[in-house]
Amino acid sequence: MTVYLSGWNVVVDPEQTETLPDGNICQEVTLVLVDETDEQPQRRRPVAITLAPAQARKVAARLMAAAAQAEHEPPSRVEE
Repeated sequence: MTVYLSGWNVVVDPEQTETLPDGNICQEVTLVLVDETDEQPQRRRPVAITLAPAQARKVAARLMAAAAQAEHEPPSRVEE
């Protein structure tokens, strides 16, 4: 069963910070899907996924390609 949620938010949480062996800092990106309907009985709990920066860029590229296709634009090639 597919559950559709009506809104989203993106968070870079400072508490999800990792110091890499080379001294660089890596912060994860959290995508939160929320139900923003005004009807309380049907409101669903938020769903979240935490992504590494490279994964977040891949999701963003795929969303851009899907948006271009939805608007009937020629999509740019997505590098994997």
